[in-house]
Amino acid sequence: MIFKVFRYISFCVSSVDQHSVHSPIVYKLLTDCIYKMDKKLILKDMSIVEKSILHKYQNEFKVSYVDNIFAADISEFTTKGDKIIIIKNIRNKNQYYHWKKIIVDKKIKVSLDFYYFGIIINKSENLQKQDYQIRL
Repeated sequence: MIFKVFRYISFCVSSVDQHSVHSPIVYKLLTDCIYKMDKKLILKDMSIVEKSILHKYQNEFKVSYVDNIFAADISEFTTKGDKIIIIKNIRNKNQYYHWKKIIVDKKIKVSLDFYYFGIIINKSENLQKQDYQIRL
C-alpha cells in the first residue's frame, strides 16, 4: 500500500498539463477530448474516452481500445498506420512493466500516461518520439 501511495505522489510531481505539451496533435487531444470530460466519468467508464476521441479524430486516425495490455499483441501497437490506442489500467503491477516495454519501442511515436490509463499515438509522418505523463 505504501508503494502505491509513493508511486502516485511520484507521478503527480513529475506529470504535466496541456500547457507543457509541444505536440499540436497531443494538445488538441487533451483540450478537445480528455479535459472536456468529467474525471470521475472517465475513471468509471473508459469507453467514453474512446467515443470522444473517435468522434474527434475519425477521419485522421484509427481508434482502438485495449482492456488488458497482456491480451493484445505488441505488433498491434507498432504496425504502420495512423492509430490512437487507449489502454486501460496501465499502473497495475505487471501491466506497468509491460507498458514501459512497449513505449520504449522506436515505432511508438507518442505515449501519454494518465496514471489510470495510457494512450499510444502512431502517425506515419512528422512526429518525434515523445513520452508524456499527464495529470487529469
